[in-house]
Amino acid sequence: MTFKNLDDARKACNLYALATKKSLKVAKSDRKILRYRCIEGCPFAILVSLDGKGPGYKRKTFKQEHNCEEALRNPRATTNTLSHYFKSKVQNNPKYALKDMKQDLMDNFNLNTNDSRLKRAKRIALQKMQDNFLDEYNRLETYANEIIMTNPSSDVVINLSKDAMEQGKRKFLRMYIYFNAMKVGWKEGLKSQCKGQLLVAMAQDCDNSFYPLVWAVVDKETTRTWT
Repeated sequence: MTFKNLDDARKACNLYALATKKSLKVAKSDRKILRYRCIEGCPFAILVSLDGKGPGYKRKTFKQEHNCEEALRNPRATTNTLSHYFKSKVQNNPKYALKDMKQDLMDNFNLNTNDSRLKRAKRIALQKMQDNFLDEYNRLETYANEIIMTNPSSDVVINLSKDAMEQGKRKFLRMYIYFNAMKVGWKEGLKSQCKGQLLVAMAQDCDNSFYPLVWAVVDKETTRTWT
């Protein structure tokens, strides 16, 4: 196994400790080496250090045998580790109850932890989710410029909240995209002998692709035909 940095290695080792229900302890940690051992007398050992053949860090030693019992309380169950474990579950259900989080840890890892640590872990997971959303919104202008560069004559409009701008802030309000290929295709399609107008309601799926949700050819665009 290789890691980008030692923080990634710590995250992996902490999750490994939870998954195996073992109480791993940090034997050595600095900017070059990360070593874990188990309890006194247990042969388990893992060493991660700089990869001499390339960038990043590599697992150099891994003695995975244990002769110890499962740990009910695990020092590797840090707040950050728990927030990483619950990240996707909290994203899917921001109201994920603490009692359900405790039961999850007990069922999967035979692990008991206090409410205050779980509260902090949930708060961190929600904050990371919020930061991810903000980062995606901050990339919208770059995305719009890329569309214009790669799809000439396409229309891209991003509207920001005027109220937020008056307070010196930038807040996304709405976005309009009209690809040139869609313009040309629809116009050419309506130049047949059957005259009319094409009404299309667009939708966006989970992977950010746009597609026609419903469409209809009508004699003219009116409230009645849209209805």
